[in-house]
Amino acid sequence: MLKLEKTIGYQFKNQSILECALIHPSFNEHNPSRENNQRLEFLGDSVISLILTEALYTLFPQGDEGALSKKRAVFIRGSFQAKIARNLGLHKHILMSKSELNRKGNLRNSTLEDSIEALVGAIYLDGGIFAAQECVLNWFGNLLKILDKEEMEYNPKGQLQELIQEQEIKDKIKYQVAKESGPAHKKSFEIDLIIGKKTLGSGKAKTKKEAEEIAALKALKKLRSKKLSPLK
Repeated sequence: MLKLEKTIGYQFKNQSILECALIHPSFNEHNPSRENNQRLEFLGDSVISLILTEALYTLFPQGDEGALSKKRAVFIRGSFQAKIARNLGLHKHILMSKSELNRKGNLRNSTLEDSIEALVGAIYLDGGIFAAQECVLNWFGNLLKILDKEEMEYNPKGQLQELIQEQEIKDKIKYQVAKESGPAHKKSFEIDLIIGKKTLGSGKAKTKKEAEEIAALKALKKLRSKKLSPLK
C-alpha cells in the first residue's frame, strides 16, 4: 500500500478505508455480507463532482450554468476518469476474483472509473474535503490545457452542429455510409461527413455511431484550424 500512497500523494491514517476502496464486488462474491468499494464509489462520485464544479466555477467567472456543465462533463465521463486511474496504476491494486482477473476485468473502463471514485471517497472520509480536493486536482492536472485537448473529442457531433450554427451555415450536416464490409457479427463502417457539396471528414469503425463521431471530430479540427469557414 505504501507504493500506492506515494503515487497518489496521500498517506492514509486509517489503512482499512484504503483497503476497502480497492475491493471489487467480485472479490467477496461468495460472501456478499463482506464489504466492497461500492459505497465509497457512491460517495466519491459526488465529491469529485463538487471539486470539479468549484474549480470550473473559479476558472470561468463568466461561464453560465450550461457552459460549465458541458466543461464538467468532459472530466466526469467514464473514459477520462479511467485514464486517470490507469495513470495512478490502480489496476495493479484492485482486489478481484480470480475469474475476473483472468478476464482482465481490472483493465475495464467501468472498473477503473469505479475505483477512482472509491479512492476519492476514501480520501474524503480519511482526510476531509481539502485532502480530496488536493489529490483530485493534482491527478487531473491543468484543467484549462486538458479542456483544450479533450473538449473537442467530447460529443464531437454536437459541437460540430453548434459550430455550424455559429457560422450561420445553411447547409445541413449529412452522414453518408461510404462503405460497409465484413460479416454480420463483425461489421465495419466507413462514414463520410458532408456539408453542402464538401466532404469534411471520414470515419471508420465497428459501429455507425463511432464512425460518425470520428468523422465529426476530423471535420471539427478542419474547421477550427481556419479563421474562416471553408464553406463560405
